[in-house]
Amino acid sequence: MTDTYPMLRSLDPHQQRIGYLGALAYVATRGMDYAEALLSRYQDLLFEKIYEDEGQFGNMLARVSQERRTKLLEKMDRSVEEEPSAILLGLEDKNNWLYKSEFWLYDACMPSPRGFLSKDKIQRTIDLARWTGILQPTNELSETGYILQYLIKEIAGEQGGQIHPNLLYAQARPSLPVLYFRILFSSEILFPFLVYEFVDRYDNKKPLATRGKDGLLRAAVDRMIACIGEPNDPEDILAFREIADFQKSIEKSIKTEENYLRPRMEILVDLGVVARKGNIEDKQSEFVWLVTDKTRAIAQSLRKNISGKYNLQEYLDQGLFRSLSEVYGSGYRKVDGLEGRLYWFARALRKIGRDFGFTPGRTGALMACLMAWEEGMILEVSEVFDAVYEAARTDWARYFHYSGGSRFDREFLIRVDDEFLAIIEERIKSDLPKNNNGGSR
Repeated sequence: MTDTYPMLRSLDPHQQRIGYLGALAYVATRGMDYAEALLSRYQDLLFEKIYEDEGQFGNMLARVSQERRTKLLEKMDRSVEEEPSAILLGLEDKNNWLYKSEFWLYDACMPSPRGFLSKDKIQRTIDLARWTGILQPTNELSETGYILQYLIKEIAGEQGGQIHPNLLYAQARPSLPVLYFRILFSSEILFPFLVYEFVDRYDNKKPLATRGKDGLLRAAVDRMIACIGEPNDPEDILAFREIADFQKSIEKSIKTEENYLRPRMEILVDLGVVARKGNIEDKQSEFVWLVTDKTRAIAQSLRKNISGKYNLQEYLDQGLFRSLSEVYGSGYRKVDGLEGRLYWFARALRKIGRDFGFTPGRTGALMACLMAWEEGMILEVSEVFDAVYEAARTDWARYFHYSGGSRFDREFLIRVDDEFLAIIEERIKSDLPKNNNGGSR
């Protein structure tokens, strides 16, 4: 992956359910970790056996639609290859349990039950977490990964800690799809062009295929290259080579072309902006995805907010939340004014700030935007940055403490005194949301 033209070169069908990243973040840590220990905790989470005679089995089965239930229960008849313990059972017997992740995948809330991650493929989630920057090379959570973990664990807390929420459900709370989109857009320049091409072809009744001359992925890559144009800067030329190599790989092999398309489309299904045909099983080469009003809305919003040359960081910092508000609902209102923006920043640091020392300002800014979003407010990362810089020149400065010379760095480290939140909340209480429902969705 490169910063200029980031690409997920090896994305494959084992990575088609984006919620597996949330499940991995759930068991990861904010400190250095052993790869084997992380993998073990992840296996324990996904492959916990829920037995038929347990109350939890019935509770989780009740969340599965009748159409999906038959297919799910068939999984209890496992081969020795799938589950070595099956060899201990008589021919007339069957396993009387299902994996927790199987229940999650077939849950009625899931847009699709496809993409079960078997034990021998779960390393692919760890690979994806590294490619998308959720995990550091030392296997610890990145700052973004920690925010993802915090949002998911907060859901579990709201349920009293009695059961895990469905960690594979990428729309479990309003801020999750937005965070997943930010993670994807940071890691993959192709996604907007895939959406553009999909909507244009669908609405103009052009052929849509997973492979070959009508292949959607092939057309989206061509569109992306045409938009980027011929790079002149030496660094951009090297970065562009990654895209050229990706283009050659999908033109060389129709199987590769299809395998690279499926996870991207299924991730968009998980995030609620693309629909798919209702069949649980479909042919490998069948084009099963459908354009919806939300697909058109995100295409229109991205066109409006990302025009001409693709400026990734500018969009992520200055327009992400505004553009997604045009997709996920209406009734959102902007957070205006210095004090309003500082309030959300202080609230965010109260939740995810480090117990000792300083917290990266970008971490606090992103969390502030996500928290405001859940209460129907639009706030961009760049607006938080600007507010913090401005606060340093006002009477509020005494509550803000910066690490060394980082105050004038866009990646500053900061600590905010605890009493500041109560003071600023009192100042702006008349402008605060009256409920936690956010915009109409």
